Amino acid sequence: MATEGRCTWLGASEDDPYCRLRGQKLPKVEVNSKCKRPELATICIDAYSSLARAQDAIDSNSTDAFPWLIESATQFENLGEIDNAIDVYIKAINFAYKNDLIEKAYDLFCTARGVYEEGIAERDPSLSNPDTKHELVKAGESLIEKIDKLSKLKPTTEMQAELKAAVLGGVTLRKAGSKDENRDLVISHGRSLYSKKAEEYKDGAASYIKSGMVKNAVTLACMGALADLMLGKPKEGMAYLAKIASESGENQTFQEHPCFEWTKLIFKIQINRDKDLMITASKLFLEIPWSFKDDREFARRVMESVERRINA
Repeated sequence: MATEGRCTWLGASEDDPYCRLRGQKLPKVEVNSKCKRPELATICIDAYSSLARAQDAIDSNSTDAFPWLIESATQFENLGEIDNAIDVYIKAINFAYKNDLIEKAYDLFCTARGVYEEGIAERDPSLSNPDTKHELVKAGESLIEKIDKLSKLKPTTEMQAELKAAVLGGVTLRKAGSKDENRDLVISHGRSLYSKKAEEYKDGAASYIKSGMVKNAVTLACMGALADLMLGKPKEGMAYLAKIASESGENQTFQEHPCFEWTKLIFKIQINRDKDLMITASKLFLEIPWSFKDDREFARRVMESVERRINA
């Protein structure tokens, strides 16, 4: 949130550089380049508040931490703070490792490695400190050790071989969308998370319509449109919703579905920056018949993000 071009998480006076959200004093350069720019301050709030939610979940040893960690890392990328994004991914890797979620940790490592490589290729100044690479390699080596122990009980897997190559040999891991006989490995690289979500949800909606399961299609179509909204493409999201409702031949079903009504309201709130409608949106959210927890959590995170943005 920002007032008159200044983030209100910043200190009480104009000259006070203390950030209450982060609990620390900020350099003047950072205050001028980010805290006094509402469009960046809002993303910063998303990044650190998501990280705080993730830490609460980690402290409770809950896997609810993962979507918040990914959200935080994505927002740090949007800020151009690649080192912070990778640090968050490392936190996620270590949490997955701690809970023996090895494939989850592996996927997160691949994501972090991809973000790091892209940053190096673009000569990102935030990666000039070798500590980021050191911590990423350290996380990868811990995974290798864990997988080596598991391999004594099971044959060596492709995952094990690729992880070793990534950590020890510097091989670029870019297998998004590829498959092997045993597992389906899909990797989301930071900023592309919402792009991936948009595609998945829209494809799912189309499949449900073909199967005649229109009510399920409505929910997925709405999630796909919300992903567009998070990508800064509200016009595309609204156009997609109108098109799929019309072409489905079940326009009335779409229009009467609580999720469709709620989604249109979220778009209206974001576009018009209408704070008063947030209460209505929160009530409508509770009326939506969610089939899957993941969809509900995705929608809730979008709603919370929109609320933070309109308060900026």
